[in-house]
Amino acid sequence: MNEFNIGTTIFHLRKGKGITQEQLAGMIGISAGAVSKWETGNSTPDITLLAPLARVLGASLNELLSFEEELLETEVAQIHQELIEVFLHYGFVDGETKCKEYLNKYPNSIGLKLNIAGLIQMYSMLLGDDFEKLVNEKKQYALSLLYQVVDSKEIKHSQLALFLIAQVQMELGNYEESEKCLKELSNSFVDPMILYASLLQKQDKNEEAEGLCKSMLLRYLNESTTMMAILASIFKHDHKFDKAGLYLDALNEIQSTFKIGLYSGAYNLCMLYIEEGKNELAAVWFNNYVDRLISTEYDYANNPYFENLELEVNAAGQSIMRKKLFQTLIDRTDLQMLAEIPDYIKAIEKLKAAIAEA
Repeated sequence: MNEFNIGTTIFHLRKGKGITQEQLAGMIGISAGAVSKWETGNSTPDITLLAPLARVLGASLNELLSFEEELLETEVAQIHQELIEVFLHYGFVDGETKCKEYLNKYPNSIGLKLNIAGLIQMYSMLLGDDFEKLVNEKKQYALSLLYQVVDSKEIKHSQLALFLIAQVQMELGNYEESEKCLKELSNSFVDPMILYASLLQKQDKNEEAEGLCKSMLLRYLNESTTMMAILASIFKHDHKFDKAGLYLDALNEIQSTFKIGLYSGAYNLCMLYIEEGKNELAAVWFNNYVDRLISTEYDYANNPYFENLELEVNAAGQSIMRKKLFQTLIDRTDLQMLAEIPDYIKAIEKLKAAIAEA
């Protein structure tokens, strides 16, 4: 990571404001040559000039003095992994505190802001369902970071930031804002990675092509099952249960074949049968879901389709998240109508045993 260099700070902030060395010099009453010497590292500003410089450049003194030119992508990735470990092992409060420490240290790293916004959004779930107001506050904080990323105009980050903003705004019930962001994204449905995979294969770069194809396959499978779940929800809402079941059966088949998605299809079939009043069948599917969930491994090492792909959260982290999911299922009040049915009772006992063994 780069060492502090106020000359580099002044150069980047000046460029960002679109002003010349001469203009900056005139604004604070010095010579253009002095500004040039600062930016080349041959001298530094007098302490009495720091406040005027900060005002002219639209920065705080903290930003002016602690500027980090830009973290490398590998450095952001290292910080990202460190923060995941803090969230998983020490909880949300410590994770958020560590995030803010890094943001204060590297306030100009757009990539870091994007990563931290995603982590805040994701791990706010650790606060639990009983803290809905607090969770929403954390999502608002994530939004503030994401909007800063969009305002940076850095294309490689702003597109993903818009997508995440749309997701968070939807979760908060701000549907118009969510739709506005989605409309700002590219309308192209052509994924260049499809052509790129073929290009790699034609150049006999088979190992690279294999990795790309597998990651794309997993992504498209997850996107397809999400669409199936939404369609099923639409038809269930309209009481078209046969149609909803058609999509959930297909979703469940895909997840079973490729061993992905933590078998949400089986869980949604359980909820569909509860909606239909078929509680015995719902309990059978809940038990089926629990069996598959407990037996699901924490990585893709033994998955015949994706054995070389790594998950963002390692096995230890997956174990922590899985344990929390097990407890959530035990505590769910919307499944109490199944409480006296043997299949449901068996499933709950399995979940308790899995928590004890974790």
